[in-house]
Order: sequence, then structure tokens, then C-alpha cells
Amino acid sequence: MKALRYLAPGVLKTEEIKEPLCGKDEALIRVHSAGICGTDMAIFAGKHPRAKAPLVLGHEFAGEIIEIKSSDIHTKLAVGDKVTVYPLLVCGKCWACKNGFSHVCRDLKLIGIDRDGGFAEYVNVPLDLIVKYPEDLTYNQGALIEPLAVAVHALEMAGVPDWQTAVVVGCGPIGLLVGLCLKHSGTEAIILSDINAHRLERAENLGFRTFNSSEGELVQLVNEITQQEGADIVFECAGSSSAALQMCELIRPRGKVIMVSVHKEPHPVDLRAVSFKEITMIGTRVYARNSYQKALQMVKDLPSDKLISHKLAIDNAAEGFELMQKPEDVCKVIINTS
Repeated sequence: MKALRYLAPGVLKTEEIKEPLCGKDEALIRVHSAGICGTDMAIFAGKHPRAKAPLVLGHEFAGEIIEIKSSDIHTKLAVGDKVTVYPLLVCGKCWACKNGFSHVCRDLKLIGIDRDGGFAEYVNVPLDLIVKYPEDLTYNQGALIEPLAVAVHALEMAGVPDWQTAVVVGCGPIGLLVGLCLKHSGTEAIILSDINAHRLERAENLGFRTFNSSEGELVQLVNEITQQEGADIVFECAGSSSAALQMCELIRPRGKVIMVSVHKEPHPVDLRAVSFKEITMIGTRVYARNSYQKALQMVKDLPSDKLISHKLAIDNAAEGFELMQKPEDVCKVIINTS
């Protein structure tokens, strides 16, 4: 089969490898669509601490089941089902796993990072990680369920949507999806900020009010809108040092900051403002199982054509990583294997 493999830092190649075998309590999935994300880019750069070459990347993917080996004769999955995958591999023994929070397992691993993933024509997946979705959804929509679940989980962690003014810092795919989830929650005053004009234009095309932080003071705009009080809630989706320092300025007293991005190194945070304003800061990591089910229900309403900026065949999949390194009008890159 054809697969895009990470071979060394900065080296990706589509090559012929053996088709994986379907093991006990696994399904063999014929992959049709798979998305490239920031984690894949970190692996490509050789900066992910766990990913080891050679590796088939990809944890955002959708396809159809072509083989099942189940010890449970009553499994609800069947050959031909359209599916995506909940890609978390957990230990089942730690405090988090035993108390219903396995998505923050102390030994959390992922398909596409710790074992071969979906940038291939076929992938074998444990049955308990397979998520069936309706026939009327496309495979490209199926590949968006995983990143959408990240945004859904961020809003779940934020609690009851009792806020009026929300700021999303960062207009990458996750920031846009958080914005769309905020719209879905009924939030009316939403501001999306970034320093990339192309990303801001995409956000505007999705109907959002935007602000270019490289051309002015976002804090000033938020204060003008909120009568100098600050935003009720801020979703930090940029992962930059400037965003980390600014988020406590943007928020009102007793507001919430939701950390959606993963900061690759410690960044300065205004802890004095956290104390003086009694700010609630909430970290988020990937998604829980129920986030996936909510995302599955929401994905049909997403403007997928405005989120997916590029579609590439598996033979040209490495080009997607080149595109992702350029700021010009790139959002979600999808690899189509069929």
C-alpha cells in the first residue's frame, strides 16, 4: 500500500509498504481522507519527544471498514461502515483513567504518533476507538471531526455559556473551530485575532469580527466594546509568547481564560493579574469521548469548503507539509488516499 512516512527530521516520503494486518478486536480501515495538523508539523520538524522514524503520521482521518476481527459477536460495527477514529491510546490504570478522565492519562499516546496512523491507504485500529458516522457525511467531513472535538472540548471545559463577549486569540484551524462552536453556543459578540492577514480574511469570510494584532492594540478594542471591563472569556489558540502575556489583559475581573493551544516552552504570564482580577485559568488537552459525539453531530453544519484550503493525493502528500509552513492562505490541508 501507499503511505506517507516520516523518515527523519525534515524528511517525508510516500512509499510502498506492507498493508497492516487486522488483529484481534481490531478493524482494518480503508482511509479516504486525513488532515494535517500542528502536531504532525512538530513531528516533521523532529521536535516531538515520542514520535520515532519510520512512522506513518496522521490522527485526523476517516474511511470505511473493510475487515473486522471481533471477539464480541454483538459488535455494532460492520464492514462498509463509514468511520473516523478516536485516536487516544491510554493505560487504563492511572488516576485519570480510573476516574473518567482518560484523555489526560499520565501515559497518553496517540495513533499517528506512537503507532502508525492514517496517512496511508489502510490502517488497523482497535475496535473501541472506532466512531461510526452517518452515510450522508463525506469523508472530508469525517476527517474534521477530530479537530472539531478539540474545540468542542474547550467549550465544555469553559462551562455553561453565560458569557456575552468572547475573544479567540489565533485564527488557525482550531481557533476558527472554537469561533464556530461559540457561534453554535449562541455567543453574539465574538472577536477573532491574529497577525496573519490571510487567516483573518478566512475568519471574516466565516462571518467573524476580526482584529489584526500586528496593526493595533487588541486590548484597546476589547475595552472599547466592553465599556473598559474586558472580555468575559478568552480562548488562547495561538501558543505564542505574546498571546500568553496578553490574555490576562484582555479578560475582565473574575473572567475565564481557556488554554486551547499547547505552548512548546514556558512563556511569561501575568500572574499578578490572575490574582488581582481573580481570573479562572483552565487548561485543556485533546478531548473526551463525549466531545467526539458532540463533534459528530455538529460537523454537518460546518462550512467545510471554507475550512479545507487544500486537497492532495497521497502521492503528493509531502507537499502538504510544505504548504503548512507558508502563511499564505493555508487552513486545513486534507490528504485524499482514494
